[in-house]
Amino acid sequence: MRIAITGATGFIGGYLVRGMDKAGHTVRVLARPGREDAVPHPAGRPCEVHIGDLTDANSIKGFLEGVDILLHAASAHDHFTESQMRAVNIGGTEALLAEAKRAAHPGFSLWVVSSAVIGAPVYSYYRDSKRVQEKLIRGSGLDWASFRPTLVYGVGDQRLTAPFLRKCARQGGSIWVPHDGLSKINPVHVDDVVDALLRFFDFDRAADCIYELAGPAGIPYNDFLDLTIRAAGGTVKRRNIPKKWADRFIFVKGLFTDVTADRRASAYFNLHHEHDISNAVYELGWSPRTYAAGITEVAAGDWWKTEAEPKG
Repeated sequence: MRIAITGATGFIGGYLVRGMDKAGHTVRVLARPGREDAVPHPAGRPCEVHIGDLTDANSIKGFLEGVDILLHAASAHDHFTESQMRAVNIGGTEALLAEAKRAAHPGFSLWVVSSAVIGAPVYSYYRDSKRVQEKLIRGSGLDWASFRPTLVYGVGDQRLTAPFLRKCARQGGSIWVPHDGLSKINPVHVDDVVDALLRFFDFDRAADCIYELAGPAGIPYNDFLDLTIRAAGGTVKRRNIPKKWADRFIFVKGLFTDVTADRRASAYFNLHHEHDISNAVYELGWSPRTYAAGITEVAAGDWWKTEAEPKG
């Protein structure tokens, strides 16, 4: 099959490119002008590259011609402005849907890979924009599937995994956790995300599908931090601040400055983030690795020890 991929120059997108190529598919990627050199060409068989920008609908004309499946992984994350998130996550998806209806052949389907549609009752414009994105896809009339990975980690992730490992690798000192650390999170290894998509090719589906992708079970935040410290070889100590004291600090800080981000973080880390992966397990035969095993694998090399520019 010919697989088109957005977000290919990013962390997850790069893994999707290599995974689809290894499975024998022809890969076409969308690269912004000036980002051609960041496309992760697999050895021996370079990708087809279409130069275009999701914020410019005219530039993506032809991107989906002759394509069987679009893997839509491009995203403007919450370190962008709201207008940038709106332009990429919503406007870019609208442009792709219009191009698909114009150029795609019968049997075309769109698979979106997006974590933020998993509901958390803490406001985030990023999550809202991604929820709108999925609604647009589900209402498009095209065949679709939605893969919803939670916190994704892995080798090469310079935006989240690498800085976290460096923090946990410190020798001595403390990492202060501004909550009790008992709420559960459910990280998923990037290789397991790709594995779920590859398994979906062989699933005899009769209807559109949604898959939550997470680890086999939620783990308390304290365990998440302790496991990462151990994997990184750090001797830094985890120290928790009880929520009531953290909230009092935020209150006092709020007398002098905006503490919206602090309040959202406090609320976020006092919620359990466990996800129902049962349909991926039973329908696809998917078996994600535990965080203990995954972070040990990821921390084994030196790739994370020197600060590098995040992909995107």
